[in-house]
Amino acid sequence: MTLTANKADKNIRRLQYRTTPYFLIILFSVVVTFVRVYIIPEWPVSTHVILFFSQVGFLTGVWQMIKALNKALDKRMPFRKGPLLRMGLQILLSLLIVAPIFLLINYFFISSPHPVFTLPVFVSKQFIVIVSALFTILIFLFNFGFYAFYFFANWQQSIEEKAQLQVHTADLEREKSLLQYHQLKNQVNPHFLFNTLTSLDGLIQTNPDLASDFVRHLSKIYRYVLQHKENEIVSIAEELEFIDHYINLLHIRYREGLRIAYDISPEAKEKGIVMVTLQMLIDNAIKHNIVQPEKSLLVSIRDENGFLVVSNNKQLRRQIETSNGQGLEQLKLLYSFLSETELVIEDEEEQYTIRIPLL
Repeated sequence: MTLTANKADKNIRRLQYRTTPYFLIILFSVVVTFVRVYIIPEWPVSTHVILFFSQVGFLTGVWQMIKALNKALDKRMPFRKGPLLRMGLQILLSLLIVAPIFLLINYFFISSPHPVFTLPVFVSKQFIVIVSALFTILIFLFNFGFYAFYFFANWQQSIEEKAQLQVHTADLEREKSLLQYHQLKNQVNPHFLFNTLTSLDGLIQTNPDLASDFVRHLSKIYRYVLQHKENEIVSIAEELEFIDHYINLLHIRYREGLRIAYDISPEAKEKGIVMVTLQMLIDNAIKHNIVQPEKSLLVSIRDENGFLVVSNNKQLRRQIETSNGQGLEQLKLLYSFLSETELVIEDEEEQYTIRIPLL
């Protein structure tokens, strides 16, 4: 759609560029005709009509001549090599080409012993000088039309190139963010697998039934990861189904030291979320906070005003292993490309809250 719209805009601009000069020529000729009718009412209508079409034809011919001259000079002396010199040369050549034609018209209509029309008494030498000056100004304006178009076209092209560069840069940033997100997701899974296998080893010896439940939940988690490994966004309902199994594994490992609760409305469950966002945020809370039965870490997940809100009480560890703070920044950057609403982080004295825009 964007390429089609850009092509349509270019076609419209090209059509406007081609037709505007002729529209201005006709408009100018109409104005001159009305002025002539008002000043010389004794001339018959047919004379004014003939002069109108003659004027339109003459000015159109002048415009076509200047167009051809501009095209020829573009090959030998383009504007970029010296706009002032090029503009001066183009105006000078235009005047030299048109001057003989203007002199012939002046002779047949004014200076000839037998002019084509009987001119009114106010057509004096001073009047002819004024008309000649106005015609010279008209030649200047015709040429400056190309000059203005050249700079406008360059300006328009620079704007389009800048916009395309910005879009390209945004696409590269988005791809970079996605790559970092997938790298982060791939790092989380082995780390999580190592911890779960360590816990499973202890359960097999002490509680085989619980170990069986542990394996069942673990298989559900990795089936979800395999099913959606190519997906960037999943529904909240799908993510919650996955996170249920993940929470069960965490409860087996941390028991009363970790309490996770969520309250999501049916409407919010139909919205989207970046895959494994909740796992990453829960892992982030566990990594940064003490998790002990006598000092439980409380994590709540709820929806609120178009956001999925994940919050936990703060009981920070003194030392945090393998934390560079990049996980949340990568997630925040990714959401900036997927939603106009920003991911919000609220770090308060006793509470840490992350508000994720629903997609």
